[in-house]
Amino acid sequence: MCIRDRWYQRRVRGATPQGQSQAQPQGRGGPPQSQPQQSQGRGAPAGGRGAPAGRGAPTTTTTTTTTTSTAVVPGGGRFPPRISDDDLKVAPRPVQTGGQRVGRPIHLVVNHFKFAIMEQYVYQYDVQFNPPNDSKGSKHAILRTKEPELGKFVFDGTMLFSLKRVPALTFTSVSPNGVSYTIEITFTKELPPNSPDLPLQVYNMLFRQILRSLKMKQMGRHYFNPNNPTQIKEHKLELWPGYITSINPNDTGIVLIADIAHKVLRTDTVLDYFYEVYNNQRNQAAAEAMIREQLIGQIVLTRYNNRTYRIDAIDWKQNPSSTFEKRSGEKMSYFKYYDQVYQRKLRDLEQPLLVHNHKRRGGGQETIYLIPELCSMTGFTDAMRNDFTLMKDLAVHTRVAPEQRGVQLEAFTKQINSHETVRKDLAEWNLLLSQGMLQVQGRILPPETIHFKTSKTASPNADWSNDTKKSVVLQPIDLARWLLISPERVSQAAYSLVDNLPKVGAPLGIRVAKPQSIVLRDDRPQSYANALMDNIRPDLQIVVCILPQQKKDRYDVIKQICSKDNPIPSQCIVQRSLGKPATLLSVCGKILQQINCKLGGQLWRLDIPLTSTMIIGIDVCHDTSGGSQSVAGFCASINPTITRYYSRVTFQTSGQELVDGLKVCMKEALRKYFEVNKILPEKIIVYRDGVGDGMLEGVVTHEVPQFQETFSELGNGYLPQLAVIVVKKRIHTRLFERGAALNNPPPGTVADHTCTHRGWYDFFLVSQSVRQGTVTPTHYHVVYDTTQLSPDHMQMLTFKMCHLYYNWPGTIRVPAPCQYAHKLAFLVGQSIHCDPAPVLRDTLYFL
Repeated sequence: MCIRDRWYQRRVRGATPQGQSQAQPQGRGGPPQSQPQQSQGRGAPAGGRGAPAGRGAPTTTTTTTTTTSTAVVPGGGRFPPRISDDDLKVAPRPVQTGGQRVGRPIHLVVNHFKFAIMEQYVYQYDVQFNPPNDSKGSKHAILRTKEPELGKFVFDGTMLFSLKRVPALTFTSVSPNGVSYTIEITFTKELPPNSPDLPLQVYNMLFRQILRSLKMKQMGRHYFNPNNPTQIKEHKLELWPGYITSINPNDTGIVLIADIAHKVLRTDTVLDYFYEVYNNQRNQAAAEAMIREQLIGQIVLTRYNNRTYRIDAIDWKQNPSSTFEKRSGEKMSYFKYYDQVYQRKLRDLEQPLLVHNHKRRGGGQETIYLIPELCSMTGFTDAMRNDFTLMKDLAVHTRVAPEQRGVQLEAFTKQINSHETVRKDLAEWNLLLSQGMLQVQGRILPPETIHFKTSKTASPNADWSNDTKKSVVLQPIDLARWLLISPERVSQAAYSLVDNLPKVGAPLGIRVAKPQSIVLRDDRPQSYANALMDNIRPDLQIVVCILPQQKKDRYDVIKQICSKDNPIPSQCIVQRSLGKPATLLSVCGKILQQINCKLGGQLWRLDIPLTSTMIIGIDVCHDTSGGSQSVAGFCASINPTITRYYSRVTFQTSGQELVDGLKVCMKEALRKYFEVNKILPEKIIVYRDGVGDGMLEGVVTHEVPQFQETFSELGNGYLPQLAVIVVKKRIHTRLFERGAALNNPPPGTVADHTCTHRGWYDFFLVSQSVRQGTVTPTHYHVVYDTTQLSPDHMQMLTFKMCHLYYNWPGTIRVPAPCQYAHKLAFLVGQSIHCDPAPVLRDTLYFL
């Protein structure tokens, strides 16, 4: 009987785990039971990151062709040559003319701390290990022995930066694993103060050393304090406090951007999850299928060294009694390794092993085997995310109010400046960190007026939800011919929907007729598919499906049929949404508004002073179908009020963010615009989401030319004014209103100097209102601009666009076209996995 079968039978029958006995539990005093050596197969570890030097789990080196280059890269190692702000080919910051700025002033503080860098030369060296050493920690430990010769330094794994100029240095060293290395350190260049070739990563690496000196542990990219956890025992969660830090330039110079972070850890182990699944599933095959589905791709934490790993596979043929070969040639079992190195005694010696494929720098791959019993689960399951009580209890700790956040950040910088070791390190590098946050003078843009068909309302708090319940929508579409599909067991929810839609539709100006109802015997995906294929006909406006539970397979099959096979707008509703009488009318109202948009209707508009203007949103979502493609969503406005859109998707290589198929999307959008307006737009403004700072120049050199080629191909000298604005949501800059206490700034707050990037045309905008925690602004970077709009007008237009997302009766964090592009790319990447039918492209069918 193989390992997996024996382990499964033991778990189902409730037998005592292998390696334990009734009289003396295994691993708690008695020697381990003798086990036959398991086949090494592809998992024979060879040490590497997991050798008993304290670097984690046992590893094996996969046979992969690698090339070790000894060439010195100008600019240093894995850092590409840094492009100075003056050389970065993006739009320069225009000079604001005309005197007084738009908006009323507001006093702000920003979580930027001035990082003064004194006159200091830094020397760059290339470091080569022979034989190659893939462990950065091991290399760093060896180099530390030469600190008297090298002086204070930081090391990225290939390049070394020091405050001391030394000649070429060659020496040998033996690692704790017994491997003898010859190390060659070669001087490559001298970097004077403020040199554009001096990567900011040098100071970021130095700051990571500072965080380690504060006894913080790195998890992912950030550092957390494992010695001060918050236990949420009722949900089996543990919360580690920490900080997100980065050193970047702004208008005042080099600054430390610091923000509070929390790492949510689950106290249950992967082995606990295995037991739960095996005990609840009907057979072994079903249990293993669920385990693979839920675990592969997840991140786990190994508590013995506080490291995180991605689960790439589960090896059912190996267990802790299997052996691996150390670099010394000695064979050792996994359970013995963890007992000797980490003093961790395993209680289940037949559990399968988790597999993590670690990609080496420079190519190649090594396999790391992990013990489920020693791995804590991280992240949330769908059930946890849908647990209102859990998320509410968690928010108490993670949604930090502005005043509390400011106090904690300034206490953090005070701790840095008062820590003896850290203060000494900063002094040796001639660095000085300010303890106070940066002060900025911002502006609050005027509030917008929301126009419905027969009424209008002001939006000082960026919320007009009450008005949407009683105002006639801008363009109502009567719901006259629609199909309702629901399983028999949710008949009450179906009845509630049919009964209440006409009630909420009357004040909105939308008449709702009775649907054609199809009742299913069960809620299997095939049952929905059969009902859709048999009942969709050309005269129907929309299909509405009620789902008993939020299950992806049901949702996916509905969207695939309605978006490609039998194209028609579709609406999916989870039964739970219709189950609360107190919120039923409100939910039905939102459903009807969403249906109205999918049929081509419009809910509200704003005053847009620009004429003959097209606004475009672009975003990218990675496809989950297992292929190598990503999906770029493209949404372009096609009417003067910017309330109707034409949408396309284009596919590209997975992991690639720069869109390659823009010419087709742009050409079709311009044709649709001409069809609606009988003219082509004079101005085109593109909001591009999902681009990091390192790809900004690529947007200008790759995407903008595609737009311009499309314009020239249309002929007749067509050359509209064009602006491309990169939208960045995942930022760590926070804006606080400065008063008696720190507060969230109101919607419409903009900061376009002091805390912005030196030499860039960029600004921060707070467009949304939050009721809990601290608001996060959105960073906008204008990388290309020939529109001749002033910065004030560009900021006002951006704020207006944040009011036009029809899925929310208030402002959102990004312009509506950008959010629509995200919704489209997400739907295609997650559920449809192909280009939707052309007949749907001029409606918001993806809401």
